Amino acid sequence: MNASPTTGKRRYSRSVRRAVNSGHVVFAVGLLGVEWVMLLIAVVARSTDDPALRHGAYQLMRIFALAGGIPFAVLSLITGVLLCLRTPWGLWQHLWIKIKIVLLIAVIVAGAGVVSQFAHRMIAASASGGDADALPPLQTWHLAVVIFQLLALIVSTALSVFKPSGHRGRGRPRSGRHTDGPPRARRASADAAGEADPTGAVREPAAAGRPAPLRSSSSPLSREGSS
Repeated sequence: MNASPTTGKRRYSRSVRRAVNSGHVVFAVGLLGVEWVMLLIAVVARSTDDPALRHGAYQLMRIFALAGGIPFAVLSLITGVLLCLRTPWGLWQHLWIKIKIVLLIAVIVAGAGVVSQFAHRMIAASASGGDADALPPLQTWHLAVVIFQLLALIVSTALSVFKPSGHRGRGRPRSGRHTDGPPRARRASADAAGEADPTGAVREPAAAGRPAPLRSSSSPLSREGSS
């Protein structure tokens, strides 16, 4: 897969790109935190013997899912797509971006269609006079879905950090001589290439083990001095 920037493509300005990128990071990290809290609440509600605490935990879990998990997931997906569309990465050019989008959509579907419904049914089952026999299987399935969401977000975060399809290219290299490396190496490269000395003389290519001789420049000033 090509990791080089797409030429002729409109880009965000630096300030807009940083703002969108900051929002994406905030929403993604916030979603990961919400899922961790959801897992802790599910473990506490499953392990406690206090019916009132269990019922309150499931009520709090539903609030977290509707007010925190789903909005953060949707906003994280939107900002991620905006970044892909207006940056050299592209939306559908790299495998790790495709996996991230699929995982995030799966987290949204699981949160909106499964976790919220499980929480609603567990609230009814854990209430006073509810069907207590239906609660254990609901707890098991709900815990499995929350663990899946948390693992999907961890994998998505790791893909964002490591970018396994390769680093983004920075365009074509600039034309001209190579100037990387320490000053001594650059001077040696200039000597070997026969470049002009700052004093106006031209340095001939150096022979092995001997300094490169200088030959006088043929500038008008030197010709006048010789005459």
